[in-house]
Amino acid sequence: MNDVLYKGHFKGLDIAFTYAVSTQAVNEAVVRHNCDPAAAHLLGRAMTGGLLAAALLPEERRLNLSWKYRGALKTIVVDAGQDGTVRGLISPPQLSDPTDVNDALYGEVGELQVIVTHNGAIANSGTTPISLHDVVGDLAYHYCISDQVETGMSAMIGFNPDPENPVQLCQGWMIQALPGTDLERFDRIHQRMEGAGFRELLGHESEADGYFEQIAKTLVGDETEFDGIYMEVCPPPRFACTCSKAKMDAVLRSIPIPDRMTIVKRNEPLGIHCQFCAERYEMTMEECIAAWNTKPE
Repeated sequence: MNDVLYKGHFKGLDIAFTYAVSTQAVNEAVVRHNCDPAAAHLLGRAMTGGLLAAALLPEERRLNLSWKYRGALKTIVVDAGQDGTVRGLISPPQLSDPTDVNDALYGEVGELQVIVTHNGAIANSGTTPISLHDVVGDLAYHYCISDQVETGMSAMIGFNPDPENPVQLCQGWMIQALPGTDLERFDRIHQRMEGAGFRELLGHESEADGYFEQIAKTLVGDETEFDGIYMEVCPPPRFACTCSKAKMDAVLRSIPIPDRMTIVKRNEPLGIHCQFCAERYEMTMEECIAAWNTKPE
């Protein structure tokens, strides 16, 4: 089942939706960061939530999400674009117990920072206290509270016993109320999203024609004013990092001067890892010195 990303709305109901299959994109992130099952579960669902939300952004916009918790889980960061590109990281990537979803994992109250950028400049941002102990639920809560847009999200992930291909399936849905939405009807549809029937469909993959429509109709149920689905196909999700050896100059310039002197005395190549994709860059001593002697633009 290939990764896909759709957006649209339910005709007659004034409800927008996005749908994503993000299996391959999530799998690459999980493998790159060597996540254990608990961390992979959290990172995969967070990345899927980011893709669902970013799909509704105007062109050339990006969404940067940063979950900060105070338990064993510290940070999840996701960067997703309207173009379907996504990258993410989790700290720590080894959480041991995938069933531990209490305060020991999340802490009592965390924080979610949401930033929208346009060509690298911040277009808007907001920060919301979060305490639902669910990364996707916390993201939906942010939109309800900060943007005052009724939002529902659901994301499911399953695994293979294969370290090279650990993610069997990852997919999710998001619904948002449009102006004029009947909020009681929205709540009914939101409740179906939390129901066993919908979650069972979301937890399985299928190559059958009409599987997307089957999930959508399960979500809509028997709402009398439903008049079909309007859908646009978006660029499919793909893991992509913007790092490069040239961009490592900024990392080099952040090294304190005493540490620079130690590096020069060693006279050995310096290895730098990108936190998002775990790519390692070897910087020669000449490249290090050139970066330190160049003022940033």
